[in-house]
Amino acid sequence: MAHRPARHCRTLPHLLVPSAFALVMAQLGSATLLAAPGAAFAQAADSRSFQIPAGPLEDALNRFGQEAGLVLVFPPELMAGRTSPGLQGRHGARDGLALLLAGSGIRALQQPNGVYVFQAQPAAATLSLAEIRVQARRAASGTTEGTGSYTNQITSIASKTDQSFREIPQSVSVVTRQLLDDRKVVDVEQALALTPGVIVADNSGRYFSRGFQITSMQMDGGAPLALGAYTYQPQQEMAFYDRVEVMRGASGLLGGVGDPGGIINLVRKKPLAQPQIDVTLSAGSWSNLRSEIDATGPLNAERSVRGRAVLAYQDADSYFDYIGIEKPSLYGVLEADLTPDTLLTVGASYGKVKQTGDYGGLPRFTDGRSLGLPGNTTFSNPWSFFHYKNQEVFAQLAQRFDNHWQLKFNASHTQTDQNRLWSSLSGAVNAQTLAGPLWRGGALDSSNTQDVVDLHLSGPFSALGRKHELLLGLDWQRVRSHWQNLSFADSARVGGNVFDIQPWTPQFGQYNLALSERYAPWGQEQVGGYGVLRLNPTDRLHVIAGARVSRYEFTQTISNILDTAGTTTPRSAKSFEESAKVTPYGGVIYDLDAHWSAYVSYSSIFKPQALSMSGPLPGTPLDPIKGRSYEAGVKGELMDGKLNATFSIFNVERTGTAVLDTRYTATPSLWGAACCYLPQGKVTSQGFDVELGGQIAAGWQIAAGYTFNETRDKTENKVFSSITPRHLFKLATAYTLPGEWSRWRVGGTGRIQSAQFVSGTITGTNGTSQAYDFTQPGHAVWDLMAQYQIDPRWSLSLNVNNVLDKRYYQTVGTVFNGNMQGLPRNAMLTLRGKF
Repeated sequence: MAHRPARHCRTLPHLLVPSAFALVMAQLGSATLLAAPGAAFAQAADSRSFQIPAGPLEDALNRFGQEAGLVLVFPPELMAGRTSPGLQGRHGARDGLALLLAGSGIRALQQPNGVYVFQAQPAAATLSLAEIRVQARRAASGTTEGTGSYTNQITSIASKTDQSFREIPQSVSVVTRQLLDDRKVVDVEQALALTPGVIVADNSGRYFSRGFQITSMQMDGGAPLALGAYTYQPQQEMAFYDRVEVMRGASGLLGGVGDPGGIINLVRKKPLAQPQIDVTLSAGSWSNLRSEIDATGPLNAERSVRGRAVLAYQDADSYFDYIGIEKPSLYGVLEADLTPDTLLTVGASYGKVKQTGDYGGLPRFTDGRSLGLPGNTTFSNPWSFFHYKNQEVFAQLAQRFDNHWQLKFNASHTQTDQNRLWSSLSGAVNAQTLAGPLWRGGALDSSNTQDVVDLHLSGPFSALGRKHELLLGLDWQRVRSHWQNLSFADSARVGGNVFDIQPWTPQFGQYNLALSERYAPWGQEQVGGYGVLRLNPTDRLHVIAGARVSRYEFTQTISNILDTAGTTTPRSAKSFEESAKVTPYGGVIYDLDAHWSAYVSYSSIFKPQALSMSGPLPGTPLDPIKGRSYEAGVKGELMDGKLNATFSIFNVERTGTAVLDTRYTATPSLWGAACCYLPQGKVTSQGFDVELGGQIAAGWQIAAGYTFNETRDKTENKVFSSITPRHLFKLATAYTLPGEWSRWRVGGTGRIQSAQFVSGTITGTNGTSQAYDFTQPGHAVWDLMAQYQIDPRWSLSLNVNNVLDKRYYQTVGTVFNGNMQGLPRNAMLTLRGKF
């Protein structure tokens, strides 16, 4: 694997300035374009790899100009109704244009200054210069927008620097902008549902990989947000993001504390150097109406300042009773070239979820059998609601140096607020008497503030006649939150018949203070220093060594609520600190040939559990849980880099988990310190991943992944994560039809998984215990898509989800509640315009 030099932005102003002059001259109708410095166009003419699908000619030329860094001049009417066979593989500018124009009746003429103009054949046709399209993006990156691909060649999730998939000795998946658009994904939960190897457990931000919860989520590769914080629910609007990246396995190097499931990286959309407006209007089942507008472009004549704004609005009813949603969202970002090598980015976003009704899932019979209720059943009430607000501001600074080193600063502040009147009918149902479920409800409010900062320096150096790379960084995360619930006075005192639901009207304004409590202040703070050394002993052998040193603090106060005015008295207060914990990381990559590499890796993470105490009373906090991932596999970059393939075998271990110490009387507490435990638990997760993403033929994109996974609780000698299926296959594909059918694009997605099961014990009112065990059988869910390109600017698409109308549980809970049924067949029609 050859060393990849750092990319510079130094030549970009030389490209944009003559382009601006060209635009002016074109608008004046002049046939003579001003000469531009030749260096920029010489660079743009170099041979490079393209993956442009067949389709409308104007779209193909726009993409070619963006990726090649060329100035293309043509009147839109010249391209109307014309198609291109597309372009795949490595080509220079002239050859690439010739192939794109094959059979179109259009030819390209290069001007002395490097600009290309287009005219109809024969050559005597009159050319009217009416429009210039400059498709350029500052600083090469892993941006997937505009590529039309289901993969990308560059990612930064593993080491905060741009790396190809073959340079990462762990399993990495990406959900690109094209896949997000094709599947009409609107939130992070839907995006992760498309990600190979990931299980979306519920709608509260619980995601699992390799049997363990993913508790860290980065933004643009910065310091991670804490998903494990129980007052934070990810509600990111996907219209704001270019792609979603997921690395599976322990991620202590980047994420600090957590489980060894993996880490998520959301990459925001950034401003483009050319004006562009993207408008989307959608209408779907159950009055699901959605609109988006995405506007971007330069804000000054020099194009050194660029901006982007995205507005999304959704208003929808639901298949489920009592549920409806209104969701306005706004995102804005500015980029400024302070110098040719200094890029400043600032931005903010705002989103609000206003949901009527509350959906906590369904209970089951006491022995685990399903109640067999209609699919649209929810145990909610007309007065219940869920309001969630998310506000974020961020800033980034990237500085490149002449020696190819780079300094990056990334900071963000996220504030979420939740306000609910909640209700649920929960409790296992006695098959003979139908007794058991009780109405529960109350007034809940919470907030969560997260501040994260990351600073790192990276670059190449020479030693022993070889080039190597070094990354050094510091990051900081602080979480502050509060959570308060006031339970209604008659909560858990009124029964309900699950087969004859009657709305419950609680005693509003009257509360059962014995069931009400407040957690505040609650928070965690971690500071870490990390480093990664990438050595290249030979052209084929690459050795990666890294480590992180972390310090972690936790604070929590639990209070009883004394009255409805909010007066509280502390019940317990806990704080602890974990200092100087080291999490090592390492890997070896060997290039088998120009396309395939083999790798092995080791990664680690730790998870504090000081709220679990060792005996005797009052107890001593247990040491942190340790997580380790071992992985080996092969990766391939095929089809000139347009297709990525991975096969990996993994073994994940988590040791030191708290196990009840039977020598002492248990003093359980859900969120406070509990006693007494021993750090003896061991859990393993073993299996393999197979993944394929990108172009497999001209105009045919695919993203497919299969995961075999077995988890085991060694202490209890049983399955550890029963909601993790042993077999999980996910597929997404899209194909642009050839020839005169090239305006059509068809595809779909699918998920096939094996059975999930849940077991446990329920204690009756008479003190007797009854075991329950239930299984959700393996099932498959298929979605279809058809898209028609009306003209070069407008397209119409139809998505039909769960086309076979499969009935299944999206989330498997317990006999008490939490069993959420998946949506039946539904459709969405979308009109999209790009200008």
